[in-house]
Amino acid sequence: MQIQSHHHVVANVLKWLTIGEPVWLCTITSTWGSSPTPAGTLMAYSAKFGVAGTLSGGCIEEDLLEKMQQGTLLHNQEQQQYPLEMVYGGSLEEQTKFVLPCGGQLHVLVEYLQPSSTTIEHFTLLDRFLTKRELIGRKVMASTGEMSLLEKNIQRGITRVASNDDHEVYIEHIMGPAYQMLLIGASEVARCVAELAQSLDFDVSVWDHREEFIRNWSVANVTIYRGSPEKLINEKFADENNAIIALAHDPRVDDFALVDALTTKAFYIGAIGSKNTCRKRNERLMNYVEDVASLDKMHSPVGLDIGSKTPFEIAISVLAHVIQERRCLEQSLRK
Repeated sequence: MQIQSHHHVVANVLKWLTIGEPVWLCTITSTWGSSPTPAGTLMAYSAKFGVAGTLSGGCIEEDLLEKMQQGTLLHNQEQQQYPLEMVYGGSLEEQTKFVLPCGGQLHVLVEYLQPSSTTIEHFTLLDRFLTKRELIGRKVMASTGEMSLLEKNIQRGITRVASNDDHEVYIEHIMGPAYQMLLIGASEVARCVAELAQSLDFDVSVWDHREEFIRNWSVANVTIYRGSPEKLINEKFADENNAIIALAHDPRVDDFALVDALTTKAFYIGAIGSKNTCRKRNERLMNYVEDVASLDKMHSPVGLDIGSKTPFEIAISVLAHVIQERRCLEQSLRK
C-alpha cells in the first residue's frame, strides 16, 4: 500500500529522526483568499534525504529550502527549536513572486526538530495512529515548540491557531487516515481511475474474482484482492474515509460487492452503466440488500455527466464527482 498525504510526511519525519537526522517540518496553519493548498498541508525537509510532501508545488518550497539550507530561519546559533511563522502572499509583489492566486495568502509554521527521544516518541505515536487509520492531532506551543498529542474531541481536517488562558499561542493540527478507494472489477476504466486517483491522495485497491481479468491487470502501488468481498469490505473499507466504485460492468462482479458496500459508511459509493443498466441493477439489488433505502447512497450512473466516452474520459468524470463529494464531506466536518 502506498502511504499518502499526512502519513507519508510523518513516516519520513520519523524515519529521519530515528537515524539521528534533524528535520524541518512545515505546516500550513491558515490561508486567506485563493490558495493552492489548504490549511494542514505538510512538508518535511532533511539536508541528507531531501523533501517529503509539498506546500504549494513550486516557489514557496524553493524559498523555504533556500532559507533552511542557509540557516537563516534559526533563532540563534544554538539552533533552538521554537517554531517560526512565515507569511507568503502578504503583498501583491509576493503573490506574483510565489505564483499565488490573486489575494491568496499562506501562513506556514516552520519547526526545526532535533532527533531527541521526546521528539522521536511524539512522531512514533503519530505514525502509530495513522497506521491504524485513526484520527490524531498534534498541538505545538508557538513560544517554545513543546509538542503534545490530541486524541479526544477532534475532527478531521481541523487546523487552527488559538491561545490559552495565559495568552500563550498554540497550533492544533488534526491528521486523518489516508483516503482509500476500492475499485470493483479489473477493467480498463478501473486501470485509468487507479492511475489518476493516486495523485489525488487515495490509496487504491482493486477487487475481482475473475482470474482471466486480473491475471495481466497491474497498476503500480495498487493492491489486487481476490477473496470474499464481504470480508474485505467490512475489514478494510467500511469507514467514512473510503470510496467504493463498481466498474466491472458485470452483474456477477458489481452486484456481489455492492451489496456489502451499501452496508458501510463509505463517503462515496458508485456504479458504472447507462441509466437503463443502473435501473435494472437497482431492481436486482432490492432483492438482496438488507435496507432498501441504502440504495439512495449509491451514485448510479457514476460520475459527472461530461459526455465522456473513452476510459480515461470516464475516469476523469468519476474522479471529478468523487472529489466533489469528498470536499463536501470535509466542509461538513469543519462546521
